[in-house]
Order: sequence, then C-alpha cells, then structure tokens
Amino acid sequence: MSDQFPPPPPPPGYGAAPVPPAHPTPRTSSNAVVALVLAICSFIICPLIPAVVALFLAASAQREIDASGGWVTGSGLVQGAKIASWINIGLCIAVILGFLLLIVTASVTSTTS
Repeated sequence: MSDQFPPPPPPPGYGAAPVPPAHPTPRTSSNAVVALVLAICSFIICPLIPAVVALFLAASAQREIDASGGWVTGSGLVQGAKIASWINIGLCIAVILGFLLLIVTASVTSTTS
C-alpha cells in the first residue's frame, strides 16, 4: 500500500477566475469623528477653543455628507458634536457672566462698607 498525497495546488493566479471588486460601502466622515472628539474633549481641556473648532468641523462634515449622495455617513456624529459644543459654549458663557457678576457685586459691597 502506497501513501499518495494529492498534487500540490497550482501557483496563485494560475487558472483562477478574476475576483470582482468588492462592493463599495459608505464610509464615515473623518471630519464628523474629529468634531465629536473635540466637542467631548472641550469639556476637559481648554473649553472654548476646541468647541468652536468642533463647530467648524461639524459644518464641514455636514457639507461633505450632503454632497456625497449617501456615500459618506456620520450625520449623527455631526449632531452630537454640535450639541456638545453649544452646551460647552453656553456653560463657558454662564461661568464668565457669573464671575463678572461676582466681581461687580464684590466691588459694590466693598465700596459701600
């Protein structure tokens, strides 16, 4: 009894049918991702500047998504970035106004005492 092994496979590409290209799939806008990351980071690091940059990137991403005809996704990320940025900007303005009010109140009470 002889042990016979099957013949080796042919070299790659030999007699193989051409592989059709993969179906293109929609991609997520990188500007939308960066805008959301900046909007979230703006709560931790230098609050106002990253929030404003995130708003500009979100607008750019939204234009890219609208112009793509459905091939670029990320509208939810854009909305999240806008909401988080505006909340952070509102909180910054409220804190600044609070400090100004505190300073004015302290100066008025110190001059009258």
